[in-house]
Amino acid sequence: MKMKKSLLMVVLMLAMSSLMAAMSYSSATVTSAMSGTVTNTDTALLALENGNHQAAVVEDGVLKIDFNKGEAGNSYGLQKNSEYIWNELFTIRNNSVNRIYASVKTEGNPAAGVKIFVKVGGGQWTQIDSLKGIEEKLPVFAAGSSEHEMKVDMKIVVESNADLGKFNPNLVVSGEIAE
Repeated sequence: MKMKKSLLMVVLMLAMSSLMAAMSYSSATVTSAMSGTVTNTDTALLALENGNHQAAVVEDGVLKIDFNKGEAGNSYGLQKNSEYIWNELFTIRNNSVNRIYASVKTEGNPAAGVKIFVKVGGGQWTQIDSLKGIEEKLPVFAAGSSEHEMKVDMKIVVESNADLGKFNPNLVVSGEIAE
């Protein structure tokens, strides 16, 4: 009998605690301080830095790539039925404390008959566009490591049937924390 009373008391206590939990608040707001700094692309946590080519420059705080740049910074263009390669066109630098995986693709597609490829670390050329890119999660180590940057080569293939005129997709570099 005493055992039944004890068991009944435990069940009653559990029921009361559940009822009390249900009576707690259903909404809350907590304010915490935070801060950040908007900075140039070459000094950000996920930084993009220009290489040693005139085709890639940091201008107004943003990495800009112009494949038309040539001798003395003049603009020329790319001809049909050709292939152009820029070794180490730009660098992805991880300035965070976490190891990340980086991916590269475009936002918007180039003109018909123009294909854009990317290669890193002596790997294979991978065609990139708005639907596909280098998605195999390229490791970029945390700041302070000798491997916290990745040099990126780019290649443009202009086919014989390419449309004449400008193309201007955006380059998209994404970083995701490595687990």
